[in-house]
Amino acid sequence: MKLTTVKDFELYAFDHLGSVANKYYSTPVVSGTTYKENITAYQNYKFRPRYLRDVRHVCTEQDVHGHKTSLPVGLAPTAYHILAHPLGEKATASSAEAENVIMIVSLMSDFPMEDIAKAAPNATLWQQFYILADEEVMLDLLRRAEQAGVKAIVLTVDQCSWRQQTWYDNDDIKKLLSKAKPSWRKHECYDNDDIKELFSKAKYGNFQKYIAKDSDFVTQFMKLMPWETNYASWDQITWLKSQTKLPIIVKGIMTAEDAVLAVERKVDGILVSNHGGRHLDDLQGTLDALPAIVKAVDGKVDVYVDGGIRSGQDVFKALALGAKMVFVGRPILWGLAYDGAKGVGQVLDILKSELKYTMQLTAFLGCTNISEITDDYVIRTESISKL
Repeated sequence: MKLTTVKDFELYAFDHLGSVANKYYSTPVVSGTTYKENITAYQNYKFRPRYLRDVRHVCTEQDVHGHKTSLPVGLAPTAYHILAHPLGEKATASSAEAENVIMIVSLMSDFPMEDIAKAAPNATLWQQFYILADEEVMLDLLRRAEQAGVKAIVLTVDQCSWRQQTWYDNDDIKKLLSKAKPSWRKHECYDNDDIKELFSKAKYGNFQKYIAKDSDFVTQFMKLMPWETNYASWDQITWLKSQTKLPIIVKGIMTAEDAVLAVERKVDGILVSNHGGRHLDDLQGTLDALPAIVKAVDGKVDVYVDGGIRSGQDVFKALALGAKMVFVGRPILWGLAYDGAKGVGQVLDILKSELKYTMQLTAFLGCTNISEITDDYVIRTESISKL
């Protein structure tokens, strides 16, 4: 079976992963309006082609924090990779290494960050973080990330309270997580629609050392999380900057005002994100939020974007509106479900091929390298109607 588009991988994953994995990977919060906005935002922009240009040689490389990637597409932080493949984040990182792209490793990864780094020693890994309720644990995790060789810290700031999903309730989560075992079970197709199937495989590799074996794992784990305190402030950004020399990327910014505050706190980058539409309805699509944020930071820091990216054409549009690079989440999990590290590589190859095609062949947009992609090449549908 040959898969040729990201949509093909999505359909394959839907047919093969089973109910629980599909629900976790794809279910948005409540009505799903933000999830839909992320996707439709890209459909609202059309290309403005420029013809009769020499596009025989096209380069998709991008320089990001001192690293030259083969593609302006990175892997967004996502949890529960083990639901898609028994090697989980190890397989994902191996693919990121082979494809020479950046991977943001989730703090909620099944395997510890050290094991993931060892599985892909030459990969460019950024480590995702939360502001944890326990400062000592957070500092220890930070030191572990430094020792593991990660190149940046990506601080998620848009989740300081626990979300309510439509397919389970909070009591069920705690009850089922309490039965979770740290040991990995044999990989299968996950066709059991019992939610216990999801949490019985949760390993939370980064947190095992902080929780006594004879204690209630879930209760102690939840106490470490940011939603335990429902507290976050800009002072915590300053504190984190003071604790490490690694670049700090702030993930979850959706307004120009917060972007300015982030720059004032001397962050090293901004990732425009609404958590894939998983936490709050009725937000803008990330692509729609991007231009104002790019304008507000005025080149002082790099701006990245995730959410809703399903093709190389989408990548082009995000770059045209000012993103330094994009990050993709769900498509990577679909590729992982299809064929492990090879499947992830296939998804990335499709995005690269489509991006080159958009730059060079489809509309002869006339861009031979990433730096030439500007907003001159896209126009919002509403603007077309006014012409």
